[in-house]
Amino acid sequence: MCEGPIPSGVADANLPPIVNEQHEAELESLLRLVPYFAGLDRVSLARLAGALEPMAFPAGTTITREGEAAGELYLLASGAITASVHAESGAVDVGHVAAPGSFGEMGLLLSRRTATVIAVNDVNVWRLPRERFEQLVRERPEIALAVATSLADTLDRRQRTLVGAPLLEEPDPMRIDPRPRASRTRVRVFGAAAAIAIPLVLAQFPAPQGLSVNGWHAVLVLLGAAIAWLAEPLPDFAVAIAMAVAWGASGLAPLTTIFSGFASSSWLLALGALALAAAMVRSGLLFRAALWLLRAFPATHGGQMLALVFGGIVLTPLVPLSVARVAAIAPLTHELARAFGYAPRSKGSASLAFAGLVGYWYFSSVFLTGLATNFFVVGLLSPDDQRRFGWFGWLTAAAPVGLFCLVGALVVLFVVLRAEASARVEAETIRRQTRILGPIRHSERVAIAGLAVLVVGVLAQSVVAIDSAWLALAALVIVTAGVIDRERFRSSLDWGFLVFLGVLLGSGAVLQANGVDKWVASLLLNVTAAVRSPGLLVVAFAALVMVSRFLLPSRPAMVLLSLALVPAAPALGIAPWVAGFVVLVAANVWVLPYQGLEYLIARDATNGEAFDDRQGTRVGAALTIVRLAAIALAVPIWQAMGLVGR
Repeated sequence: MCEGPIPSGVADANLPPIVNEQHEAELESLLRLVPYFAGLDRVSLARLAGALEPMAFPAGTTITREGEAAGELYLLASGAITASVHAESGAVDVGHVAAPGSFGEMGLLLSRRTATVIAVNDVNVWRLPRERFEQLVRERPEIALAVATSLADTLDRRQRTLVGAPLLEEPDPMRIDPRPRASRTRVRVFGAAAAIAIPLVLAQFPAPQGLSVNGWHAVLVLLGAAIAWLAEPLPDFAVAIAMAVAWGASGLAPLTTIFSGFASSSWLLALGALALAAAMVRSGLLFRAALWLLRAFPATHGGQMLALVFGGIVLTPLVPLSVARVAAIAPLTHELARAFGYAPRSKGSASLAFAGLVGYWYFSSVFLTGLATNFFVVGLLSPDDQRRFGWFGWLTAAAPVGLFCLVGALVVLFVVLRAEASARVEAETIRRQTRILGPIRHSERVAIAGLAVLVVGVLAQSVVAIDSAWLALAALVIVTAGVIDRERFRSSLDWGFLVFLGVLLGSGAVLQANGVDKWVASLLLNVTAAVRSPGLLVVAFAALVMVSRFLLPSRPAMVLLSLALVPAAPALGIAPWVAGFVVLVAANVWVLPYQGLEYLIARDATNGEAFDDRQGTRVGAALTIVRLAAIALAVPIWQAMGLVGR
């Protein structure tokens, strides 16, 4: 019996070539057949192929021996092998692999061979060294789960073979119909073509009365961006960059004006606040705070619903990333529903899930630091208004809508989603999770220190007279001391949103430089001439924004409508802050599931078991009505505050 491979480059008349053009052509297919390599993109596969070494083994060769050190994984390109383990009665066969396939995974993970592998006939293999495999797992952590699944199947088969039990049939793999992807590709291509063609066609027409040629072209570029945001041929931040390129290449504004948003206080505040939010999530401080707030309320169904709502309100101004807040609380609400004994998608389960969603998302624009997009509206305000609507000024003006939304949301939760029966949850469930978290760790203390700098600085801002942006950046520097290292700084922050925000913060200056703001104001004056009440206009604007959400995603809707309404608001008897705030609040809603990003996150985080889309549509519609009613009820208060004309 031959015990070693024939090294690469050694010819043998009795063996097929170690590797030939056919084997190389089939290598990608072979890699795709290995479960844990199947999901790799072509670039990753090409890099992986470069680390593979071709080897050939004659029939009867012992390829690996049980108990020996293991340092490689084998991909079987041709031939077949058999695996056996040593027993008192002799060798016991535990497996058989025919090409295409793989072997050696278990030994690779355990650093020792768990079976003796012998070539049944002449075989060709590709050898993958341990170092390259470990590097791949570090780059793609999901591969580890696929390897674990494959090994579990191998162990199950080995045990059944040893005891003589029949092997279970493998389930048919889930197949995805490729047609939706093709349909989506057509939509993206059509959207990209429309985003370019429509502005080019309209550019052939003269500018509207009251608008210069440059202003008309600036509007058309913005129109093209709006079409692209609707069709999504590119990510929203890429569309924003393309819009900036179009403005710059057309000579509509200098580079310093187009990208002035990146030097604004609002952008720097968003950068620091998002870094702090990432530190709170990654360190576990956000989850610990959520558990503590749940323990502070009674262990009844109603008590835990109130804990989720009010706990979310407390944490909202501390973490200006609603998706992170919802992603942290959604699994916890599902665990609570199980502890209460609620069936999946029951009213009891849904009410807890939506209580978490309401608390951790619904009030994002009531606090300046509750949503990163709030900083965009601040950037559109005049310097005097920016000082007036700092953290406390923003909260004071937004409080009427926040209070009315709170009352309405509680009615929706406790009436529309009344649980089937009252129940209590054992406090031990939450105590157990808190106990496993253990004492506060160093990373959490660092996050608390960064949070304290921002919160204390904001509270004392009127005394120390320091821009909030510097406080947020100081918090960023602090959290890099023990939570956000270089790699996490790249991966934990939503850089796409920050690029999107920076470009759009500068877009107001571009439109203003070309006289678009004055033209929009005069246009709105003419359109709304029949409506003499500024208060009624506020409600009408809110309804318009909500209707636009059936077409536009929330972020582009917030941006485009803020750009149109905030500069024009004074001419309509409305404070610019009110116009921007109404856009933020009215755009952050859902009726149909696809409209709500936070809704989709909550649904997917619970695997669709907490509630169904029918319940989601009912709750979303009810919360949207509550939003509109809250804005209408707040108008008299804003009039008393001098923010809306009478």
